[in-house]
Amino acid sequence: MSKSEIKWRKFYLYLMIFIYAVYTPITVFEWIIGEDGFPFTAVVIGFSLPLMRANHIHTIREKQHR
Repeated sequence: MSKSEIKWRKFYLYLMIFIYAVYTPITVFEWIIGEDGFPFTAVVIGFSLPLMRANHIHTIREKQHR
């Protein structure tokens, strides 16, 4: 792995920890207690972040092998 890939993997790790451990639970809790509407943003981010991460890491690897 290159330094660039390691840097991005760390970034995605911290981002995913924040999203899945802080943002999504708080948003869902607020929805359950009735303060906000359905957490569409949390659902979209929750499903798209792993796909975005995999695509970005794949792109970094392709650029290194050229």
